[in-house]
Amino acid sequence: MLSVVPEMTIHYHHSTIEARKQPFEFVEFLFRKGSHVVMYAMLAVCAFFAMVQTRWKLGFKMLLVIVYVIGIASADEWNQARSVERTSAMQDIVLDSIGGFLGLMVLIVGMAMFCKIRRSRALRRGEVP
Repeated sequence: MLSVVPEMTIHYHHSTIEARKQPFEFVEFLFRKGSHVVMYAMLAVCAFFAMVQTRWKLGFKMLLVIVYVIGIASADEWNQARSVERTSAMQDIVLDSIGGFLGLMVLIVGMAMFCKIRRSRALRRGEVP
């Protein structure tokens, strides 16, 4: 494991994780935080699809999704602050928000690519999109 773990130190919420000295804790930390990014990315995508039928402009929908994700992340950290077994950190809100933003960006780019491919196929068939 030490051959693949980088020489890295992470300072996170009153603790320090040194990758070379604590490889399993380092991998577990990356897995936990990576899962936060993925879950909040999925939350953003689901929130965006919940607004598909609205007539709002794309930029306004994206803004609402980001505000929603930040609100959920903040509520989660507020809840964790009241639990003895859990820790609450502003860094988690930032990480969760980044996950939501990345999910939204992947969705928007994917939708744009889908529309471009669909349009080019229609033009090749001689259809007017």
